[in-house]
Amino acid sequence: MRTYIFILLTASALSYLITFWVARSAAAHGWAKREGDSASGQGIPRLGGLAVFAAIMLSLAATVLLRNMVTDFLLAVGTPGIALAFACFSVFLIGLYDDLKGARPWQKLAVQIVAALALYAFGFRIDLLSNPFTHTPLALGWFGLPLTVLWLAAISNAFNLIDGLDGLAAGVGMFAAVSLFLLAALGVNVFVAAVAAAVAGALLGFLPHNFHPAKIYLGDSGSLTVGLALGALSIVSEQKGPVMVTMAIPVLIFGLPLLEVAVTTMRRLLSGRPLFGRDEDHLHHRLLKVGVAKRLAVFVLYGLAALFALSSILLVNYSGSVAPLIAVVCGALAWIVVAQMHYPEFTELDAHIRLSLSSQPAVLRNQIAIRKAVVEMQNAASAQEVWACLSGLLELLGFAQARCEVRVANGELMCEFEWRREDYPPAVGSGPRNAGSGRDSMWALEIPLAGSFGSAGLVRVGHAFDRRAPLFRMQSLVELISATFGPALMAQLNEPRSVVPVVAPVPLAASLKAAAGARR
Repeated sequence: MRTYIFILLTASALSYLITFWVARSAAAHGWAKREGDSASGQGIPRLGGLAVFAAIMLSLAATVLLRNMVTDFLLAVGTPGIALAFACFSVFLIGLYDDLKGARPWQKLAVQIVAALALYAFGFRIDLLSNPFTHTPLALGWFGLPLTVLWLAAISNAFNLIDGLDGLAAGVGMFAAVSLFLLAALGVNVFVAAVAAAVAGALLGFLPHNFHPAKIYLGDSGSLTVGLALGALSIVSEQKGPVMVTMAIPVLIFGLPLLEVAVTTMRRLLSGRPLFGRDEDHLHHRLLKVGVAKRLAVFVLYGLAALFALSSILLVNYSGSVAPLIAVVCGALAWIVVAQMHYPEFTELDAHIRLSLSSQPAVLRNQIAIRKAVVEMQNAASAQEVWACLSGLLELLGFAQARCEVRVANGELMCEFEWRREDYPPAVGSGPRNAGSGRDSMWALEIPLAGSFGSAGLVRVGHAFDRRAPLFRMQSLVELISATFGPALMAQLNEPRSVVPVVAPVPLAASLKAAAGARR
C-alpha cells in the first residue's frame, strides 16, 4: 500500500508543478489559442493533458526505482504495459493536435479505434460477461472485438463530452480512478492499482489549476487520454487474465460520463443533428441554464459521480438481493437527473409515447374506417352517395364541417355539396371557408380535385379548435379525398354531364338514408 501512496503523491506533485509551468509557458508563447480563435491570442490554454500525461508516466517510472514487490510485478507485466502506453500516447498526440490546430471528429475517432485494436491485440479484451445478479459467465467469442473497441471509444469520448465546466472532467476522472484503484487493490491486481493510482494522483494535482476560474483546461489531449486509460483498466479484472467479470461494475464506475454519452446520442438522434457536432446542451450546460451556479453545478455532478463510484464498490461486496436494488436505485437516479434537465427532445418523446399509448386503439379504428370508405366510394351509385360516404367518414373522424365544389373550365358551377355536424352550430356565414369567424373558430384543410373535360374541384373540411385533435394519419385522409373521392365523384358527374344542385347541410343520418334510397 505504501508503494501505491507513493505513486499517487508523486503523480500529484509532478502534475501540480508541470501544470503550473505549462500554463505560464502557454500564455507566454501564445499556445492558448487554436486556429480559428481570435487574433489576439488571449485565452485559457487547453494543454492540461500534457501535464497529466507526463505526470502519469514519470510517476510510474519513478516507482521502478523503489525495487520492491510492486515494482517487480510492474516490470514483469511487459507487453500489455507497453501496449497501454502506446495506445494512450497515440490518443494523446491526436488530442494535442486538436488542442493546438483543431482536428476533425473522424480523425480523432480513427486514432481511437486504432488504439483500441492495439489494446485488444495485446490482451485488453472483453472476452466474458457475467450477469451482475447471478455471476453466470457468458463467453463472447468474436463479438468481444467490436464490444471492446466500442467500450474504449465510448469511455474516451465520454470524458471529452463532460469536459465543459472548470474541474468537471478532471474531478469525475479522479473519482473513477480511485474506484478502479480500490477494486484492483482488493483483488490484488498490482498493475491496475498502480496505473489507477498514477491517474488519480495526476488529476488531483491538476485540479487546483482547473477549478473555476480555470487557469488551464484539460483539453482533448487530457480528456481523451484519461478516458482511454481508465476504460482499458476497467476491462482488466481481479483475475490474472483480461476479463470483464461484471458489466454493471465498470458501467457504474463511469456512470456520469456514460450517462452524458447516452443522453447526447439520444438527443442528437431525435433532433436529427450530427452525432459528432458541438452543442451547448450537455448535462452541465443544462444545469447552468436552469440557474445553478458554475461551482455548484460542478459539485452536484461530483456528488453524482461519487454515488455511482460508491455503488460500483458496493456491487462488488454485496450480491444476491442487494445487487438488483443498487442497480434500480442508480437507474432511477439517472432518470431523475435527466428529467430535471427539461430537454425538449425527451419532453416531446415522452408526450409522443403517452399519446401513442392512449390513442393508438382510436387511430387504428379510424384508419380502418378510412380503408372501408375507399371501397364504399368506389362502389357508390351516385354523386350524392359518394358525398354521403365522405361526410359520414368526416363525422366519425371528428370534423365539424365540409364543403365540395366542382366547376367546369369556364368557371360555371357544376356541383356543390355541404355538410355540418348536428351538434355543431354554424359560424357566421357558411362552410369552412369562413373558419375563424363567429364564436366557434376552426382550422380548415383544402384538397384540390382534378377531373376530365377541364372540370376541377375543391374539398374544404373544417375541424373545431375546441375538439380533440384528429386521431388518424392526415395523409391517409388527403389521399382518400384526392385519389378516391375525387375520381369517384367526377365519374358520377360526367355521366350524364349536368349540374347537380347544392345539397344543404343535413344531419348525417339523413344523408345516409338518402344514399341508401338512391342505391335502391
